[in-house]
Amino acid sequence: MLLTAARLARVLQLTLAVIKPDAVAHPLMLEALHQRILDNKFVIVRCRDLVWRRQDSERFYAEHSGRFFYQRLVEFMSSGPMRAYILAREDGIRHWRELMGPTKVFRARYSSPASIRAQFGLTDTRNTTHGSDSVESAQREISFFFPDFCAEEWMVKEEPLFRCGQLQFDHQKQIHMLPVQS
Repeated sequence: MLLTAARLARVLQLTLAVIKPDAVAHPLMLEALHQRILDNKFVIVRCRDLVWRRQDSERFYAEHSGRFFYQRLVEFMSSGPMRAYILAREDGIRHWRELMGPTKVFRARYSSPASIRAQFGLTDTRNTTHGSDSVESAQREISFFFPDFCAEEWMVKEEPLFRCGQLQFDHQKQIHMLPVQS
């Protein structure tokens, strides 16, 4: 799949997208979600499958410690494999959050029936996806999931090339790449 400069005119914004264990447990659902990302014109900068230990979940969701759903969320997020993406798109945070739909599955089904959570979510905890809600949280969350990725460096060195060049999708790595120059 090629994305051309005409479709990527403004600066790309990075965001974190996570496919939660409830969806990763079902290969067809995982593939459908991956395809939704591609169909919605996101550039996949990085993709990683991982399993969290309980301590990882506790650290990531520390801001929710003490809330009624915290233990349930921590246990669920460390219950099996998940997939994390660094996505890029013009206004990427807003677009990913719209594609996911409301956190509460019932509300998503009512107000955003075409959203990922409305179509695939089971409960408010098992709601299929996570996404950053601001530029600051995207930076923090990307660093958590991809500690070797430097967003600032990517924005300076690669973002202009990704935005203006023709990208190719590497099916083996599940990411977009710049064509190899000969």
